[in-house]
Amino acid sequence: MMKLSQITSVGWCANMMLDRKEQAPFTIDDVYKAVEERRLVDLLWKNIDDSGIIELWARESGPKAELEKVLGNAAEALRGREIRKAGVGENALCLVMAVVLEAIQQNFSR
Repeated sequence: MMKLSQITSVGWCANMMLDRKEQAPFTIDDVYKAVEERRLVDLLWKNIDDSGIIELWARESGPKAELEKVLGNAAEALRGREIRKAGVGENALCLVMAVVLEAIQQNFSR
């Protein structure tokens, strides 16, 4: 079962890079291509996980596959509506944060 901490770990990693004013080593188009190829978790794990918090769960195929689906669904919900829905259009790390927030909205309700 997917845990909220798995989704937020992606956001924490993106947030750390944003705070250091670093640019993502990938583009917004790369994010969507990774979604299509079902390798978004790998893209994020290999490029923004300086702290190792994504690696804690991404090494296991079950949690990795589940989060791949959850993040992919969230990204697809934003595709073509990034600016209107999330105010994101230029920064791939900001898109990652928008995907994390969308995934939380889609999967955790009260």
